[in-house]
Amino acid sequence: MDLPALGPTQRNTVEKPGSPHRMGVHRELPANVLEQGAWAVLPDGRHIWQLAVRSSGAAGLRIEFGGFVIGEGQVWLHAGSREGQVDGPYTGGGRYNNGEFWSGTIAGDRIVIEYEPARGVAPEGRPPFRIRRIAHHTETVAERINPSGGISHLAGMPALSPMLDATPAPVDRAAACTLDVNCYPEWSAIEDSIAYLVFEETEGPETGTFLCSGSLVATRDDSFKPYLLTAAHCIHDEPAARSLETAFAYQSSSCGAAAPTTYGTLNAGAGGHLLQSGTFQQGDFSLVLLPSVPDGVTFNGWDLSDPALGVNVVDISHPMGSYKRIAFGQTVASNDVAIGTDFLPAGLYTTVQFFRGITQPGSSGSPLFTAPGVVVGTLTYGPDLPADILCNGNDVSGFGKFSNAYGYLSSYLEDLPGAVVRPSTNALTFTGLNGKIAGGAQMVHLTTGAQSPVQFKIRPDAPWLKVAASAATVSASAPVTLQIEVDPKYLRLTDTYSSTVTILSGAAPPQYVEVKLDYTFQVSSVTVTATPNPVSSASSSSGPQWTFHLTLKEGNGVATTITAMKIDAVDYSGHIARWFGTNKISAGGAVEGELTITGLPAPTTEYFELFGKDNGSGKTWYRVLAVNFQ
Repeated sequence: MDLPALGPTQRNTVEKPGSPHRMGVHRELPANVLEQGAWAVLPDGRHIWQLAVRSSGAAGLRIEFGGFVIGEGQVWLHAGSREGQVDGPYTGGGRYNNGEFWSGTIAGDRIVIEYEPARGVAPEGRPPFRIRRIAHHTETVAERINPSGGISHLAGMPALSPMLDATPAPVDRAAACTLDVNCYPEWSAIEDSIAYLVFEETEGPETGTFLCSGSLVATRDDSFKPYLLTAAHCIHDEPAARSLETAFAYQSSSCGAAAPTTYGTLNAGAGGHLLQSGTFQQGDFSLVLLPSVPDGVTFNGWDLSDPALGVNVVDISHPMGSYKRIAFGQTVASNDVAIGTDFLPAGLYTTVQFFRGITQPGSSGSPLFTAPGVVVGTLTYGPDLPADILCNGNDVSGFGKFSNAYGYLSSYLEDLPGAVVRPSTNALTFTGLNGKIAGGAQMVHLTTGAQSPVQFKIRPDAPWLKVAASAATVSASAPVTLQIEVDPKYLRLTDTYSSTVTILSGAAPPQYVEVKLDYTFQVSSVTVTATPNPVSSASSSSGPQWTFHLTLKEGNGVATTITAMKIDAVDYSGHIARWFGTNKISAGGAVEGELTITGLPAPTTEYFELFGKDNGSGKTWYRVLAVNFQ
């Protein structure tokens, strides 16, 4: 399956100023994409299904799987060469056992999907999964595009160069005045605590692949639970956390060494779970539970005291998605800040004037240190200035205060004992049609083994999920009922939707209810024809006249209503019922009217505009037909 290079519209999406630091776009694939795959028989008799997807010009590709239920079968992904990367194998229901997940990134513009059925399963037809979309990455570690613009209000929101269609020189994206962390040995002990984050945004208006920074943070008792601290404008929902790819050793080999050509070997297990986050108004922080971290990484400590004015501080981050850099600054007075429509109160942010090194897009979520290993904040915003101006001492950036975030994260960072709150089921399925959800709300019961009341939090991880709890605490003798329902106002496409309801209780392992929605949003398909077309004139006592039939036919099985009609921009809506006998078109039905027109300066073309609204969903439609008169 070959996809063309990104067009101007898609390139502009990547380069759009004022959006999160984006390194790729999502591309939809044809509905029949799996039919392009082929079965082969290996020499040992095993059957393998293969599909190669090429997205021209991509620096890397990821696959989003849906409906992934392959039992003991296996799926691998690779670039098609013996020496390249291999991702997988994936089995069962995939990474989260719910059938929905993003693969790892395969470098290059080609990705091969291989599926081997479980032993005894007959190889036939399409494999038991869907490909929802691909992520087309425009940057890799070895090939960077030097930006000509500055950065925008958020530290993770750049203005990128409009030159993605040109052949880039392999130059580093970070500004020339950024400082290699390896040139400062007093900070080398904690450099492996800083994470390079790649994640996918699938909800909301801004979708695609994004970059940020983060850091591992320790619990007070040094439990080494893999907690990652970053900014909420980076990781703010469970789908983004589950798509995480995290690297801790994307750094130079030594001071003055060439830029690295790989992300290093200290990579966390793919994915993660969002435990807690706070909006801009709450301090812009997120705590993510990674599935694991590699041996050799460092966990940072933290300080609940805010640094005083004039204190020297340090940031370590991945500016412009480049390898690890360090910046030195001093705290200055904070002011209230507005980013778009969001208000950031001065009391929740520490403002830093950098005097050596700078932060840039991609630095968002990076830690602010008062000493090696002592975190006091996470980066949220920086000035909207070109890199050369920033390099002249004009980088004044805002960091969400850790002292504020601690109030939300204390149960995790103090590693307080927590009783697990378990749902009565880990999976719910809903069906819906045209704004109506069959069966309404569904109930899930929460229980715990604790005799004393346990406080818990419920987080729906998609805007179309609504959750209500019968109580705020649960105990062994007092179970709680959750009412989970789907809000159809957020649904405008026929699709299989999936999300989670997350159940959090202190530092206990989070629990999940996986929610699947099979939703059909039917819309009418109205065709408008004129018979004959062109229309020839006939003589009459009043002069030439043109008679023809105008037919409106619905072909999608959805009843609809004709709401307006114009001929050459003149409104004839009041004539619809008289001309067609009705303004209603039944499901799969048609209406026809005979029209006679006089006084035309033939030959000419008249434009007939038809407007309508579907009876069930309220979806509007518009058709225009050109009729030639001779």
